[in-house]
Amino acid sequence: MASYAALRVSGTTAVAERGGPAVARPAPRVERHLRVLPPVPAAYAVPPVRRTPRPASPVARAEPAPLPRLRLTARGRRLVVVLVLALTVGVVSVGTAVLRGDGDRLQLMGTSSVVVQPGDTLWSIARSVADDRDVREVIHSIRQANGLESGDIAPGQVLQLP
Repeated sequence: MASYAALRVSGTTAVAERGGPAVARPAPRVERHLRVLPPVPAAYAVPPVRRTPRPASPVARAEPAPLPRLRLTARGRRLVVVLVLALTVGVVSVGTAVLRGDGDRLQLMGTSSVVVQPGDTLWSIARSVADDRDVREVIHSIRQANGLESGDIAPGQVLQLP
């Protein structure tokens, strides 16, 4: 047996000394201290659970208790005000976008418009915006963008340019 090893046998402890025989010593007695507690005050007592009998039919059920009134803290009231303002701003911005006239439509980036002056032709307008592209391709894209059947244009007409 290893040194200082303890073995509990029927209320006694056998302890092996270094290099010596095991000596039987009585095991320490564990005493439990029991004490009487004072009675629980009535304020802390748990009330008994009272069960109400179930009504015989669904018709005889009592009305449920009304819910307590909602109370908002100052933080909750601020949140409600901010949400109402955000909703108002959103409705106003969407409303103005919807009710706006056709003159303020969204346009694709890179497109512009030109007002036809007296003496302008579709070829001269396409040549001024063509850069290094073929003028015939630019004329074709101008006709498609404006829904023109032919190359006839009139002074004062607004053409969308690609």
